Amino acid sequence: MARMYFEADSDLAHLAGQTICIVGYGNQGRSQALNLRDSGLSVIVGSRRDASHRTAVQDGFSVFPVDEATARSQVIFLLVPDEVMPQVFRRDIAPNLAPGDMLVFASGYNITFGLIEPPSDIDVVLIAPRMIGAGVRDTYLSGQGFPSLVAVHQAATETAFQRMLALCEGIGSARMGVIESSFLEETTVDLFAEQVGFLYAVRRYCEVLVEAGCSPEAAMLEFYASGEIIETAKAYRDIGLWDQITLHSRTSQYGQEVTSRLSPEEEEAERDRLRGIISHIQNGSFAREWTTEQQAGFPEFNRVRALNMAHEMREAERNLYRVLGRTPDDG
Repeated sequence: MARMYFEADSDLAHLAGQTICIVGYGNQGRSQALNLRDSGLSVIVGSRRDASHRTAVQDGFSVFPVDEATARSQVIFLLVPDEVMPQVFRRDIAPNLAPGDMLVFASGYNITFGLIEPPSDIDVVLIAPRMIGAGVRDTYLSGQGFPSLVAVHQAATETAFQRMLALCEGIGSARMGVIESSFLEETTVDLFAEQVGFLYAVRRYCEVLVEAGCSPEAAMLEFYASGEIIETAKAYRDIGLWDQITLHSRTSQYGQEVTSRLSPEEEEAERDRLRGIISHIQNGSFAREWTTEQQAGFPEFNRVRALNMAHEMREAERNLYRVLGRTPDDG
């Protein structure tokens, strides 16, 4: 079993006298900054002058350009999107790092694929919340906390691990527990979850129901539009994937456990498909593909997005949501 750490294993004293800089004041950045400050730590924000800059000022933080904020800090949280992080790091952060500083990543992506190469005289750690930004703040305020994957990639100081755990306590994650991981593992599970094809699978389920004579509305309500799936997901979280099945009818249990089982041949074919996704991630093919796509101006991304936005199921969904009193944007 992976090793876990809790508040009993951490000590905020390891951060005494140190300034923490949050680079990227978005959903994660804002929540983590507020949590760290509420834990009694010294926090500033590095930001360009945009809406997030104004929000940080309104929240009472001292806000500086990223390069100046980095120079003022000993701990730097990199919470900007993966695709812009290398540029921000090279331009604004790397020239202003001092020996013994700590870089904190919330995603293993750029380290795993060598897109960022920190100097050897700083600590490099991973604190990757398994929680959306709003939840990071809400669970801190409720006292519950949230889990994170953590790792020390590079320890230039003797206190790298202790400082990392102290930061986990500061953001509220050590309350529930943090799991020792690696940059590669975090990157693999994160990208894999995004690439298994869940959205296409749900749409496929609805499409074949419509082919069988069911209305789009009935199909979408069954799979996601009613919100029932949220309650089921809570049961997954609270009592486990298979233990929650007792909350369903016996007919439902039989269908989920028996009827839906794949044959051994089908099971192995599906596992092979999933193994291919993991290989595509871990051998760097996806990272190279995504970098090429960014450099080209996102042509394939924009093409596929246009196809998905124009799909007939989306129009049926929007019509249903209007009837249900939901008003999604037209974008």
